[in-house]
Amino acid sequence: MFKSIAFVLGTFFPFYGAYASFTEQCEPLTINKNGPPFSYHDYSAQARERLRLAEGAHFTQSVRSGISGNSGSLIGDLHFVLTVFPNHPHALAIMADVQQRPGFSRQHPLRRDYYYPTTNCYFQRALQIAPTDAGVHLVMAIHLHKQKQYQQAKTSYLNAIQLKPNAAEAHYNLGLLLNTMNELDDALKHAHIAYSLGYPLPGLRNLLKQRGVWREPEQENSTDNKGSTKYFETLSLQWS
Repeated sequence: MFKSIAFVLGTFFPFYGAYASFTEQCEPLTINKNGPPFSYHDYSAQARERLRLAEGAHFTQSVRSGISGNSGSLIGDLHFVLTVFPNHPHALAIMADVQQRPGFSRQHPLRRDYYYPTTNCYFQRALQIAPTDAGVHLVMAIHLHKQKQYQQAKTSYLNAIQLKPNAAEAHYNLGLLLNTMNELDDALKHAHIAYSLGYPLPGLRNLLKQRGVWREPEQENSTDNKGSTKYFETLSLQWS
């Protein structure tokens, strides 16, 4: 259960077809050399200051928790952050979650003729500014996974892993997906990788035990296998 383009992509697994609908009614970003918009991973002084200001006013604890807005509506604050930092992984994840809530409307609460972009549009814009951001691909994968678009989710998980091979959360969630898809050998493989990288949740291991396929990994010769759980840990999108 839940707990919680056209770009140069080198040897990425093909994924554009899965998101062809993202271009529908979605105005692309106008990229300015000196921003905004900025990449979330732009560490220039200007970008860091804009991030501080944007998060201070529009990504407070209530917004970060997906409860309510701070300077306006919840979607309005998230939209502001994603306009300035389209690949902000935490804001992107919350926006994807909020838009799936029962009764959600993209209509602006005051400007009745204005509609906020779709989740797919926010993903497209994130990829436009940062096509090789593993965090974006992971958020997309989890969103597609929740929507039971399993093959598309698998593609996005694999893209995230190709970009950041030691991302434990991506391996873990891919293992959960592969378990659902009855690709049990690969589910076990990614479970082993996730746990070797220090992933803490036991859910995937328990699922594979229930199906009678879990086995402990063979002992590695090298112990220098440090993972990256911190990269995605604040997304709060883990499954168990």
